[in-house]
Amino acid sequence: MDLKEKVLEYKEEVVKEIQNAIRVKSVKEAPLPGMPFGEGPAKALDHFMDLAKKLGFKAEKFDNYAMHIDMGEGKETLGILAHVDVVPEGDSWTYPPFSGTIADGKIFGRGTLDDKGPAIISLFAMKAIADSGIKLNKKVRMILGADEESGSACLKYYFGELKMPYPDMAFTPDSSFPVTYAEKGSVRVKIKKKFNTLKDVVIKGGNAFNSVPNEAHATVPVEFFKTVENKNKVEFSKEGNFYKIYSAGIPAHGAYPSKGYNAVSALFEVFKGLEIKNKELKGLVSFFDKFVKMETDGKSFGVKCTDGETGDLTLNLGKIILEDNELEIWVDMRIPVKIKNEDIIETIKKNIEDYGYEFVLHSNTQPLYVDRDSFLVSTLMNIYKDMTGDIDAKPVAIGGGTYAKYAKNAVAFGALLPEQEDRMHQRDEYLEISKIDTLLKIYVEAIYKLAK
Repeated sequence: MDLKEKVLEYKEEVVKEIQNAIRVKSVKEAPLPGMPFGEGPAKALDHFMDLAKKLGFKAEKFDNYAMHIDMGEGKETLGILAHVDVVPEGDSWTYPPFSGTIADGKIFGRGTLDDKGPAIISLFAMKAIADSGIKLNKKVRMILGADEESGSACLKYYFGELKMPYPDMAFTPDSSFPVTYAEKGSVRVKIKKKFNTLKDVVIKGGNAFNSVPNEAHATVPVEFFKTVENKNKVEFSKEGNFYKIYSAGIPAHGAYPSKGYNAVSALFEVFKGLEIKNKELKGLVSFFDKFVKMETDGKSFGVKCTDGETGDLTLNLGKIILEDNELEIWVDMRIPVKIKNEDIIETIKKNIEDYGYEFVLHSNTQPLYVDRDSFLVSTLMNIYKDMTGDIDAKPVAIGGGTYAKYAKNAVAFGALLPEQEDRMHQRDEYLEISKIDTLLKIYVEAIYKLAK
């Protein structure tokens, strides 16, 4: 039986199930009893539980942190790691972000590429093998988490607290093709400060560590300024005794901040050009001018570096909130594999604290490195080349972080093809229906060859 042909029989069902999954808004929220990441991610796990059982698989959920779906038996296990949570939707979508609208041959919605669409495609690849009657030598286990976008507490709980066994090898369809053999280390930091005279100042921008802010707002009393001059990309208005200032940016994934335009940094570039009378606000603007600027490489923070193989350090200022005299800034750094995370942490901590700001380490995730000549990487590379004809492709290192870091002998494998536009973490995220054929064939072949 040709699995690559059989799996295409499920395409119509795949499209419908991607639409259904997108309609479950699974953005992380405040925890509720029995729902550590809020109601949305818990509902998404329930949705995938129902789908797995409808397709005839055994499935089990673990305290609304994660779940797994099993196929077959074997002493060894092939893992497929995917996630059901999504980043916040943002504004200005052409179609509602949780509608699963089909237009122009595309399914639109938050999660179509990151990561509900690839999860469902992989699940139907499992279904094709199960229905074919072909027996594999390894158990196949799809592990779905509900907190990948906010630190992967889901898999830390699954593998750590619950001590669930690690798959012997695994891939995650949560990046791009061909194969990601290395992922940079990740350090997330919160910078805090309490003020005394900024109670009437509100500054907000961004919504996540790993997204470039596409807008920022400030409300500042008129008496804080000597003069106000308008700048490009910024809107000023005066309402009573306050100035309202708005800055527009261009969103991008926080692992690649140079692809975007940071609205928060831009807002402070404008503040820098104003005559500010209030000392504390002036000090905050000086902090940005000293350490942040419009940089994405951490140069002014003193952490710019490279290892020559996996690229340069990147730094994204993902969120700011100043309200009721309390400031919080979220910073996300992706650190080259051969540079120690701890060295970067110490440098940025010292620089911030010397300037009077509080340093709070939010997370420290070590890098991933799997040998390019390993069975896992070489097998997946050959499958990709055979299915796409891209014979010159080579495995890559990325700045993004995936679930592969939380397993053992795991890599990211797709699902973004080279010719596809990358709309992950941006407005109008979509998946072309025509690409589903290729993805189904790639993933059914990957499961078969790794688990046979």
